[in-house]
Amino acid sequence: MKMNFYFVLFYIVISLLSGCAENTVQWHSLGEQKTLGISGIAPIDSENFLVVHDGKKSEHPRLGVVTWKKDEKPILTEINWCNKATLPIDLEAIAVIPNRSKEYLLLESKGKVTRIQLENNTSCKTTAQFDLPTSTAKSNMEGLALSCFTQKCVLVWAERGDDKQAAILSWSEFDIDRNIVAKSNKTPYQFTASYPSVNHRSISDISLDNHGGVWVSSASDPGDNGPFESALYKLGTFKETNAEIEWLPLSDNISPFIKYQNENIKIEGISFFAQDRLIMGTDDENMGGKIATLNTAN
Repeated sequence: MKMNFYFVLFYIVISLLSGCAENTVQWHSLGEQKTLGISGIAPIDSENFLVVHDGKKSEHPRLGVVTWKKDEKPILTEINWCNKATLPIDLEAIAVIPNRSKEYLLLESKGKVTRIQLENNTSCKTTAQFDLPTSTAKSNMEGLALSCFTQKCVLVWAERGDDKQAAILSWSEFDIDRNIVAKSNKTPYQFTASYPSVNHRSISDISLDNHGGVWVSSASDPGDNGPFESALYKLGTFKETNAEIEWLPLSDNISPFIKYQNENIKIEGISFFAQDRLIMGTDDENMGGKIATLNTAN
Protein backbone atom coordinates (compact mmCIF):
# COMPACT_ATOMS: atom_id res chain seq x y z
CA MET A 1 0.00 0.00 0.00
CA LYS A 2 2.80 2.41 0.97
CA MET A 3 4.72 1.59 -2.18
CA ASN A 4 1.60 2.19 -4.29
CA PHE A 5 1.11 5.57 -2.63
CA TYR A 6 4.63 6.72 -3.49
CA PHE A 7 4.31 5.39 -7.03
CA VAL A 8 1.10 7.38 -7.58
CA LEU A 9 2.66 10.48 -6.02
CA PHE A 10 5.73 10.12 -8.24
CA TYR A 11 3.52 9.74 -11.33
CA ILE A 12 1.51 12.84 -10.46
CA VAL A 13 4.62 14.95 -9.89
CA ILE A 14 6.22 13.80 -13.14
CA SER A 15 2.99 14.48 -15.04
CA LEU A 16 2.72 17.98 -13.63
CA LEU A 17 6.34 18.77 -14.39
CA SER A 18 5.96 17.45 -17.93
CA GLY A 19 2.87 19.57 -18.48
CA CYS A 20 4.69 22.68 -17.29
CA ALA A 21 7.70 21.94 -19.47
CA GLU A 22 5.56 21.59 -22.57
CA ASN A 23 4.28 25.16 -22.22
CA THR A 24 7.52 26.67 -20.94
CA VAL A 25 9.07 29.06 -23.45
CA GLN A 26 12.30 30.98 -23.60
CA TRP A 27 12.00 34.66 -24.41
CA HIS A 28 14.72 36.28 -26.52
CA SER A 29 15.33 40.03 -26.52
CA LEU A 30 15.50 41.88 -29.84
CA GLY A 31 16.70 45.11 -28.22
CA GLU A 32 15.70 47.36 -25.37
CA GLN A 33 14.81 50.50 -27.32
CA LYS A 34 11.17 51.48 -27.08
CA THR A 35 10.84 51.80 -30.86
CA LEU A 36 11.78 48.12 -31.33
CA GLY A 37 8.67 46.72 -29.65
CA ILE A 38 6.75 44.27 -31.85
CA SER A 39 3.10 45.01 -32.58
CA GLY A 40 2.68 42.28 -35.19
CA ILE A 41 4.63 39.35 -36.63
CA ALA A 42 4.27 37.01 -39.63
CA PRO A 43 6.48 34.31 -41.18
CA ILE A 44 8.59 34.84 -44.29
CA ASP A 45 10.06 31.34 -44.14
CA SER A 46 11.15 28.94 -41.40
CA GLU A 47 14.00 31.21 -40.24
CA ASN A 48 12.78 34.72 -41.04
CA PHE A 49 9.83 36.74 -39.79
CA LEU A 50 8.46 40.13 -40.83
CA VAL A 51 7.54 42.38 -37.92
CA VAL A 52 5.73 45.72 -37.66
CA HIS A 53 6.29 48.50 -35.13
CA ASP A 54 3.70 51.01 -33.93
CA GLY A 55 5.81 54.06 -34.77
CA LYS A 56 4.06 57.41 -35.01
CA LYS A 57 6.95 59.77 -35.83
CA SER A 58 8.79 59.94 -39.15
CA GLU A 59 12.08 58.79 -37.60
CA HIS A 60 10.52 55.70 -36.02
CA PRO A 61 10.92 52.30 -37.76
CA ARG A 62 7.84 50.62 -39.22
CA LEU A 63 9.17 47.29 -40.49
CA GLY A 64 11.86 44.81 -39.57
CA VAL A 65 12.99 41.29 -40.38
CA VAL A 66 13.85 38.89 -37.56
CA THR A 67 16.31 36.18 -38.58
CA TRP A 68 16.28 33.27 -36.16
CA LYS A 69 18.45 30.33 -37.15
CA LYS A 70 18.55 27.09 -35.19
CA ASP A 71 20.71 27.26 -32.06
CA GLU A 72 21.41 30.96 -32.64
CA LYS A 73 20.03 34.14 -31.12
CA PRO A 74 17.42 36.03 -33.14
CA ILE A 75 18.59 39.18 -34.91
CA LEU A 76 16.32 42.09 -35.82
CA THR A 77 17.19 44.10 -38.94
CA GLU A 78 15.14 47.21 -39.66
CA ILE A 79 14.08 47.90 -43.25
CA ASN A 80 12.87 51.15 -44.78
CA TRP A 81 9.21 51.75 -45.43
CA CYS A 82 8.02 50.93 -48.93
CA ASN A 83 8.95 53.17 -51.87
CA LYS A 84 9.11 56.28 -49.70
CA ALA A 85 5.33 56.08 -49.64
CA THR A 86 3.30 57.89 -47.00
CA LEU A 87 4.29 56.47 -43.65
CA PRO A 88 1.62 54.46 -41.82
CA ILE A 89 0.69 55.62 -38.34
CA ASP A 90 0.51 53.11 -35.49
CA LEU A 91 0.84 49.75 -37.26
CA GLU A 92 -0.71 47.13 -34.98
CA ALA A 93 -0.92 43.87 -36.92
CA ILE A 94 0.30 41.96 -39.94
CA ALA A 95 -1.11 38.96 -41.82
CA VAL A 96 0.56 36.85 -44.47
CA ILE A 97 -1.44 36.40 -47.69
CA PRO A 98 -1.79 32.65 -48.41
CA ASN A 99 -0.56 31.25 -51.71
CA ARG A 100 1.29 34.44 -52.57
CA SER A 101 5.03 35.06 -52.50
CA LYS A 102 5.97 37.35 -49.62
CA GLU A 103 2.78 39.39 -49.69
CA TYR A 104 1.28 40.80 -46.50
CA LEU A 105 -1.57 42.88 -45.13
CA LEU A 106 -0.59 45.52 -42.54
CA LEU A 107 -3.18 47.07 -40.22
CA GLU A 108 -3.12 50.52 -38.65
CA SER A 109 -5.05 51.04 -35.41
CA LYS A 110 -7.71 53.18 -37.14
CA GLY A 111 -8.57 50.39 -39.58
CA LYS A 112 -6.54 51.21 -42.69
CA VAL A 113 -4.98 48.14 -44.34
CA THR A 114 -1.93 48.35 -46.60
CA ARG A 115 -0.95 45.45 -48.83
CA ILE A 116 2.79 45.12 -49.43
CA GLN A 117 5.20 42.96 -51.39
CA LEU A 118 8.46 42.13 -49.60
CA GLU A 119 11.51 42.17 -51.87
CA ASN A 120 14.68 40.24 -51.00
CA ASN A 121 13.82 40.63 -47.30
CA THR A 122 15.38 44.10 -47.49
CA SER A 123 12.73 46.38 -49.01
CA CYS A 124 9.06 46.46 -49.94
CA LYS A 125 6.51 48.07 -52.19
CA THR A 126 2.88 48.92 -51.53
CA THR A 127 0.35 47.36 -53.89
CA ALA A 128 -3.04 48.33 -52.43
CA GLN A 129 -4.81 50.09 -49.57
CA PHE A 130 -8.33 49.83 -48.16
CA ASP A 131 -10.28 50.50 -44.97
CA LEU A 132 -11.92 47.76 -42.94
CA PRO A 133 -15.72 48.06 -43.03
CA THR A 134 -16.09 48.54 -39.26
CA SER A 135 -13.41 51.23 -38.92
CA THR A 136 -14.35 54.57 -37.33
CA ALA A 137 -12.52 57.59 -35.98
CA LYS A 138 -12.67 55.97 -32.54
CA SER A 139 -11.29 52.60 -33.66
CA ASN A 140 -8.44 51.00 -31.75
CA MET A 141 -7.69 47.82 -33.67
CA GLU A 142 -4.94 45.42 -32.71
CA GLY A 143 -5.52 42.16 -34.53
CA LEU A 144 -5.62 40.90 -38.12
CA ALA A 145 -5.57 37.41 -39.62
CA LEU A 146 -6.26 35.91 -43.05
CA SER A 147 -6.95 32.29 -43.90
CA CYS A 148 -8.02 30.61 -47.13
CA PHE A 149 -10.15 27.48 -47.28
CA THR A 150 -11.05 25.39 -50.32
CA GLN A 151 -13.20 28.00 -52.03
CA LYS A 152 -13.10 31.17 -49.97
CA CYS A 153 -10.81 33.27 -47.79
CA VAL A 154 -11.80 34.85 -44.48
CA LEU A 155 -10.32 38.08 -43.13
CA VAL A 156 -10.56 38.49 -39.34
CA TRP A 157 -9.90 41.67 -37.36
CA ALA A 158 -10.57 43.03 -33.88
CA GLU A 159 -11.12 46.14 -31.83
CA ARG A 160 -8.87 45.52 -28.84
CA GLY A 161 -11.27 46.45 -26.02
CA ASP A 162 -10.34 47.80 -22.59
CA ASP A 163 -11.41 47.59 -18.94
CA LYS A 164 -14.87 48.95 -19.82
CA GLN A 165 -15.45 47.57 -23.31
CA ALA A 166 -15.25 44.02 -24.64
CA ALA A 167 -13.02 43.30 -27.60
CA ILE A 168 -14.98 42.94 -30.84
CA LEU A 169 -13.99 40.23 -33.33
CA SER A 170 -15.28 40.80 -36.87
CA TRP A 171 -14.83 38.79 -40.05
CA SER A 172 -15.81 38.69 -43.68
CA GLU A 173 -14.93 36.97 -46.92
CA PHE A 174 -11.94 38.53 -48.66
CA ASP A 175 -11.06 38.55 -52.36
CA ILE A 176 -7.27 38.37 -52.33
CA ASP A 177 -7.02 39.18 -56.05
CA ARG A 178 -9.09 42.38 -55.92
CA ASN A 179 -8.52 43.36 -52.27
CA ILE A 180 -12.25 43.50 -51.61
CA VAL A 181 -13.75 42.83 -48.18
CA ALA A 182 -17.26 41.48 -48.76
CA LYS A 183 -20.23 43.07 -47.03
CA SER A 184 -21.29 40.91 -44.12
CA ASN A 185 -24.39 40.65 -41.96
CA LYS A 186 -22.64 38.46 -39.39
CA THR A 187 -22.94 39.60 -35.78
CA PRO A 188 -19.46 40.37 -34.40
CA TYR A 189 -18.20 38.23 -31.54
CA GLN A 190 -17.56 40.04 -28.24
CA PHE A 191 -14.84 38.76 -25.94
CA THR A 192 -13.68 39.87 -22.51
CA ALA A 193 -10.52 38.17 -21.30
CA SER A 194 -10.66 36.83 -17.75
CA TYR A 195 -6.91 37.39 -17.50
CA PRO A 196 -5.32 39.91 -17.43
CA SER A 197 -8.22 41.74 -15.81
CA VAL A 198 -6.82 45.25 -15.20
CA ASN A 199 -5.47 47.75 -17.74
CA HIS A 200 -6.15 45.08 -20.28
CA ARG A 201 -6.72 44.66 -23.99
CA SER A 202 -8.79 41.54 -24.47
CA ILE A 203 -7.45 41.06 -28.00
CA SER A 204 -3.97 42.31 -28.86
CA ASP A 205 -3.54 40.04 -31.89
CA ILE A 206 -5.14 37.15 -33.80
CA SER A 207 -3.85 34.08 -35.62
CA LEU A 208 -5.61 31.13 -37.26
CA ASP A 209 -4.16 27.63 -37.04
CA ASN A 210 -4.22 25.02 -39.81
CA HIS A 211 -7.66 23.83 -38.71
CA GLY A 212 -9.31 27.27 -38.75
CA GLY A 213 -8.92 27.64 -34.99
CA VAL A 214 -8.91 31.26 -33.84
CA TRP A 215 -6.24 32.14 -31.28
CA VAL A 216 -5.84 35.53 -29.67
CA SER A 217 -3.41 37.17 -27.30
CA SER A 218 -4.55 39.37 -24.42
CA ALA A 219 -2.34 41.83 -22.56
CA SER A 220 -2.25 44.37 -19.77
CA ASP A 221 -0.68 47.79 -20.30
CA PRO A 222 -0.47 49.90 -17.12
CA GLY A 223 2.16 52.21 -18.63
CA ASP A 224 5.53 52.29 -20.38
CA ASN A 225 7.34 50.71 -17.43
CA GLY A 226 4.88 47.88 -16.81
CA PRO A 227 4.52 45.54 -15.11
CA PHE A 228 2.96 43.69 -18.02
CA GLU A 229 0.94 40.48 -18.12
CA SER A 230 -0.28 38.42 -21.06
CA ALA A 231 -2.31 35.35 -21.96
CA LEU A 232 -3.33 33.26 -24.96
CA TYR A 233 -6.85 32.03 -25.70
CA LYS A 234 -8.51 29.86 -28.29
CA LEU A 235 -11.91 31.42 -29.03
CA GLY A 236 -13.40 29.10 -31.63
CA THR A 237 -13.09 27.87 -35.20
CA PHE A 238 -13.91 29.02 -38.71
CA LYS A 239 -15.22 26.28 -40.96
CA GLU A 240 -16.13 26.24 -44.63
CA THR A 241 -19.51 24.58 -45.17
CA ASN A 242 -21.18 24.50 -48.60
CA ALA A 243 -18.89 27.31 -49.79
CA GLU A 244 -19.85 29.48 -46.81
CA ILE A 245 -17.63 30.50 -43.90
CA GLU A 246 -19.13 29.55 -40.54
CA TRP A 247 -18.01 30.81 -37.11
CA LEU A 248 -18.16 28.27 -34.29
CA PRO A 249 -17.33 29.85 -30.90
CA LEU A 250 -16.15 27.52 -28.15
CA SER A 251 -18.18 28.85 -25.22
CA ASP A 252 -19.07 31.96 -23.24
CA ASN A 253 -16.54 31.22 -20.48
CA ILE A 254 -13.15 30.57 -22.02
CA SER A 255 -10.12 29.98 -19.82
CA PRO A 256 -6.63 31.04 -20.89
CA PHE A 257 -4.61 28.43 -22.75
CA ILE A 258 -1.55 29.84 -21.01
CA LYS A 259 -0.77 32.82 -18.76
CA TYR A 260 2.38 34.90 -18.54
CA GLN A 261 2.13 36.42 -15.07
CA ASN A 262 5.71 37.00 -13.97
CA GLU A 263 7.64 37.43 -17.22
CA ASN A 264 6.76 41.16 -17.52
CA ILE A 265 5.81 40.84 -21.19
CA LYS A 266 3.07 42.41 -23.31
CA ILE A 267 2.29 40.11 -26.22
CA GLU A 268 1.07 42.07 -29.25
CA GLY A 269 2.02 39.77 -32.11
CA ILE A 270 1.20 36.08 -32.68
CA SER A 271 1.38 33.97 -35.83
CA PHE A 272 1.36 30.28 -36.68
CA PHE A 273 4.40 29.42 -38.80
CA ALA A 274 4.30 25.60 -38.72
CA GLN A 275 1.97 22.82 -37.59
CA ASP A 276 0.80 23.86 -34.10
CA ARG A 277 3.83 26.16 -33.72
CA LEU A 278 3.12 29.75 -32.73
CA ILE A 279 5.63 32.59 -32.75
CA MET A 280 4.94 35.41 -30.30
CA GLY A 281 6.30 38.95 -30.21
CA THR A 282 6.10 41.52 -27.43
CA ASP A 283 5.95 45.29 -27.19
CA ASP A 284 7.35 45.92 -23.74
CA GLU A 285 7.53 49.69 -24.26
CA ASN A 286 10.61 51.04 -22.44
CA MET A 287 12.05 47.52 -22.28
CA GLY A 288 11.92 46.91 -26.04
CA GLY A 289 10.68 43.68 -27.59
CA LYS A 290 11.10 39.92 -27.30
CA ILE A 291 10.11 36.81 -29.23
CA ALA A 292 9.43 33.17 -28.35
CA THR A 293 7.77 30.12 -29.85
CA LEU A 294 5.09 27.89 -28.36
CA ASN A 295 3.73 24.44 -29.21
CA THR A 296 -0.06 24.79 -28.98
CA ALA A 297 -0.65 21.06 -29.38
CA ASN A 298 0.28 20.46 -25.73
